[in-house]
Amino acid sequence: MYTSILNRLFNSNSDQACKHILEIYSRKGFCIVDYLYFANISGKQLFDIHRTSYDISVFQEALLPAYKAMNPDSVYKAYQDAILDADVVLPDGIALQIFNFCAKKHGLHNLNGTDFCPYFLSHIKQYYPSKKLNIILYGTHPHLLEKTTTFLIKQWYHVIYAQDGYTNIHRSRLELALIWKTNDINVLLVARTTPEYPIQEIWTLANKEKIREQGLIVLNQWGTFDFRVGEQKRPSKIIRKLRLEWLRRLVSDPKRNMKKVWNSLALFRYIFDYLLLKNK
Repeated sequence: MYTSILNRLFNSNSDQACKHILEIYSRKGFCIVDYLYFANISGKQLFDIHRTSYDISVFQEALLPAYKAMNPDSVYKAYQDAILDADVVLPDGIALQIFNFCAKKHGLHNLNGTDFCPYFLSHIKQYYPSKKLNIILYGTHPHLLEKTTTFLIKQWYHVIYAQDGYTNIHRSRLELALIWKTNDINVLLVARTTPEYPIQEIWTLANKEKIREQGLIVLNQWGTFDFRVGEQKRPSKIIRKLRLEWLRRLVSDPKRNMKKVWNSLALFRYIFDYLLLKNK
């Protein structure tokens, strides 16, 4: 299974990723983009074969309490399916870069959402200069959503709909917002997840048909909203260049980041199990 996951990873730079996403969008009329980092591979058992079945429709309107009541194997299987089904999977973080290099003998570019998303949005304006770019926001806490909306408007983006991540999208309102935007570029940024439950990727897979009908480019963003509005602080460029951002996050907020770091360190076990012993 690990080769299937790794084969989904985009292995070029930001410019090529932008071009690739927009080419898929031009061809299919919609595009779903996921980010993947190693903590989720190990923590959500993405390299395992989940011998379980589930009905994807149950996730179309599922909120966090519903996920907590489900069998974790079904949730992880749905997440695994979402990653394998995404149009583009962007690598995020040094741990995944290390593992991929050991597995496939070539490096990956770190296309994390915090850096790539604003780069991609600016690229759209250059790629489609004659079209209007509309942003739809779905996720995070209500007060952070309001800050994110204000931030994007100040950056001259047109936000046509915003919904917090603890309620379901009001579909009729979103459809009304989109009804006169069919000739525009409509991008849905989803930040609807928790450290334990990858809700946004599963939600996107469960609502894929609606996304296709509405002609959306979907980017599942994880904590990007928090960083854009300053709720979470990024370290200096020097720390990021040294690839020690993970350590800075761990020190500044150990409760939030300890499990992610621990799951990322599991890469050494995976390197031994999957690459040296060739178990799978």
